Amino acid sequence: MENEKHLTPMQAAATPAEKPQEAPAEQTAKNPTEQATEQPQPTREELQKIMKEKMEEVRRRTEEAQVAMSQGKGRLTLETPIKSGDEEITELIYDFTALNGMEYTDAMDSDPNATGNYRITYRQALSLFAKAAAKQTDRLDMQDIVSQIGVTDAVEGVQLATLFFNASTRAGRLRISKR
Repeated sequence: MENEKHLTPMQAAATPAEKPQEAPAEQTAKNPTEQATEQPQPTREELQKIMKEKMEEVRRRTEEAQVAMSQGKGRLTLETPIKSGDEEITELIYDFTALNGMEYTDAMDSDPNATGNYRITYRQALSLFAKAAAKQTDRLDMQDIVSQIGVTDAVEGVQLATLFFNASTRAGRLRISKR
């Protein structure tokens, strides 16, 4: 208290205040985040247009996925027949949608070198196709198909399985809610 200046009321009135009042422009410049977030809100029509575009995109992607999923069933006429005992099988019926979860995971686990990066390897695709075909084709199991299928038929089977895998992944993403 000894170091405090003692001012008379007359001196205090003449001395400028220690903290000058900020001008309104300085006050608004202090909080730039408020200014940056103040953007014009979209109109009702703009929101409706955005929603309509998003719904059309989802509808288009859903249709694409459904078309690809419907191609998950069919028949593959073999260029190189597969033997089952004394009989030659010249056609494989396949249905990827008939596989259950364990059959799917068994096929995915068939390639120990797979990295699991949402990409199917050729070995996994061939195993997936063989499982789908063995489930629908009497007298053959997955091992018969994998070990006896000819190269051109294997290429077709791998392509079919890869298309189905990608389509089902896309369709699955559309069913996942973000809430």
